[in-house]
Amino acid sequence: MPDENANDEMDELIRRRTQMEMPVEVEERLRGRLMEFRTKVEQRRPGRLRTLAYSLIHLPPARVMAIAAAFVAMVAVGLVLIPWESRASRVFAAAAAQLRSSQSLEYTIVLNAEPYVAIDFSYLAPGYGRFSCSWGIEARADTNAGKQLILMHATRQYLIEGRKQAESLVNTEDIAEQLRSLPPLADEVLGEQWAGGKKLIGYRLSKAPPNGGIAGLKSLDIWVDAGTREANHVDITVQEGDQPVHQMHIQNIRVNSPIDRSLFDLTPPAGYTAIAKSGPDSQAQTDTGALPVKIGHADALVAVVVPMKGSYQQTSAALQSVEGYLKTLGITPAGAPFGRYWSEQHWEAGYPVAAGIQVKAPYQLISLPAGLAASAVVKGPWGKDSDAHWGAFVKSVIEQGYLPTGPAMEIWSGGDAKQGTPSTEMRMPVAKAN
Repeated sequence: MPDENANDEMDELIRRRTQMEMPVEVEERLRGRLMEFRTKVEQRRPGRLRTLAYSLIHLPPARVMAIAAAFVAMVAVGLVLIPWESRASRVFAAAAAQLRSSQSLEYTIVLNAEPYVAIDFSYLAPGYGRFSCSWGIEARADTNAGKQLILMHATRQYLIEGRKQAESLVNTEDIAEQLRSLPPLADEVLGEQWAGGKKLIGYRLSKAPPNGGIAGLKSLDIWVDAGTREANHVDITVQEGDQPVHQMHIQNIRVNSPIDRSLFDLTPPAGYTAIAKSGPDSQAQTDTGALPVKIGHADALVAVVVPMKGSYQQTSAALQSVEGYLKTLGITPAGAPFGRYWSEQHWEAGYPVAAGIQVKAPYQLISLPAGLAASAVVKGPWGKDSDAHWGAFVKSVIEQGYLPTGPAMEIWSGGDAKQGTPSTEMRMPVAKAN
């Protein structure tokens, strides 16, 4: 039905737009033409584009729900077609590619979750490597020049080695080369976990990376930050034969961060003296004899010790203190006294005991795991120059292709005030360097 109000509006429009008197027949004819045009417009079927625009602007509730359901279904189909493992694999691939192309790399290795058994590693392309052990040994190498500087901070000594040792001790043992050769795909996706406010995705490799082998590897798990796609930490489990299980944790991984180049300086620090070279006329040979260093298995050890710092001349007093304390507990030592030395600010002395006892501070009950160790026995009085003994010892360990992995340990039998010939066993946990 025609809209009367619309007709009135049209008449008013014609009157406003007409500035002169118009004959009645012209006005009627114009009004008729306008009515015909309006009727055609109102009766014309809307185009597809117009229909779509109208439907999107004026959606009824039912249609809104239908479109939302279709969108959810579309997302679900996408998740099925692109599984979570595939997306997670892309995160691992990005982290591996970043490590492979890294120009600098830093990280810390903690052995068996004990913070004092830690090694800081640094790598700087091309060919510079460094590691610093928490027990006072540091090695710096330039594998391009085939030169390596070994520092013994506890005794303020150094040793400069050539190409063979530089390649075996720092370059091969350094896990930087293994991290920088990760395959583009992991063997297994472990899932997700949150740590330090970061979402991490875990991956497992069934074997060590191509550029290095890990003897007795049981698992190598890499956790990657899902946001930055950078490696966060690595957990390695090792067990050789029937030996105890050992854990290695690679933490504080930093890729392409600025590194102070002075860390790789191969100039011995001021105040350090060179370890005497082996030979018939060397001081080390005179003080230590042949000093045959053997690599073998060391049994596990439970002991009561007292933590110490300051001069090593306090060793006798420390042992007397532990021995007196054990007597008050009615406990007989299960072996010879010993000392373990990281530095003058961190060392301990005590006696082996049977497992299962309890002690109170300042005494501590420690448990040393069984494992590979280097050892040598110095018969007779120890002498005044401890540095000569340990300098020759560490040099022999390195020349045999092994890497120290723990603090120096001395085990004493007999003594100057007792009958019998005194002797000292030098011992240090080690690992194969290649």
